[in-house]
Amino acid sequence: MKLKQAQSKQRRSAFTLIEIMVATAVMVILVGLVIQITNEVLKVWNRSSGKLSANSEARLAMEFLTQDLETAVFRDNRMQWLRVEGPVSAGDSYADQTVALKFFAPALDRPKMDAQGNDIPGDICGIAYRLSYQEAYDQSLTKVYALYRNIVDSKKTFNELMGSGKQDALTSGEWSASTVTDDSNYLASNIVDFKVLLYYNEVNNQTGQQSVVPYNAEKMTTNGELRWKINGNFIYGGSGASRADGSQVQPLYADIMLTMITDEGLEILQNIEAGRTGTGYKDAKEVVRKHGQRFIRRVQFAGQGF
Repeated sequence: MKLKQAQSKQRRSAFTLIEIMVATAVMVILVGLVIQITNEVLKVWNRSSGKLSANSEARLAMEFLTQDLETAVFRDNRMQWLRVEGPVSAGDSYADQTVALKFFAPALDRPKMDAQGNDIPGDICGIAYRLSYQEAYDQSLTKVYALYRNIVDSKKTFNELMGSGKQDALTSGEWSASTVTDDSNYLASNIVDFKVLLYYNEVNNQTGQQSVVPYNAEKMTTNGELRWKINGNFIYGGSGASRADGSQVQPLYADIMLTMITDEGLEILQNIEAGRTGTGYKDAKEVVRKHGQRFIRRVQFAGQGF
């Protein structure tokens, strides 16, 4: 009798098949919810970290541009000292008013010693910036947007870039697009738009009043939004110099504009560039509006000679 009661108690303490199935189903649902929440958190984290990284690179590029342009050298000797070319293509279908920037300045991070360990005399360097859409490194099959900065040491600048016959136009050699956008000159990625707007004093011949106006850009309206459009080059010095009333136009200051895009936006742009459909965006500009951020900084020119 006691044995039967013990066996009956053991049977009552066990789980039934239905209870096990219900518990398993609940566990699967909970695990699925945890996985889904974790995936969403990881997506938000990746987007946030990618945006922070891109923002950091854009700020770094802005610091270099500011540092270099603030000390840009100008001389009225009919040789080119500053050249802003625009618009130029970055090598993609987007290419929204990109510019190429070339000038001379005493760069703080210039090379100070040559390969043999000898001091490099002087401080004025040739500096060039250019945006490009190309492979990030050799053998890479993926193209990315990147801003490149080529800095030529002061000795080579003096011997090969400065002087009569060398400063007539800053277009070849160390100034060429292929040289500036060499892998070794990489500065910052995920930048899809690079503008430099130059401002100068314009004098009204009738009233004598002065007003500051942009030289190489104009405002335009796109979809009800005001934005700047680059309408040509600005060249200080040389045979192709930008002139007003027969004299050199020396810029007072410049507005630097960098438009950064997130990794997610870059991937969509890569798909659009490759001709893939189903991205959910009608064109590249819409992608940049959704996933991009613009950085603007005004830089005053010291305008010194040497």
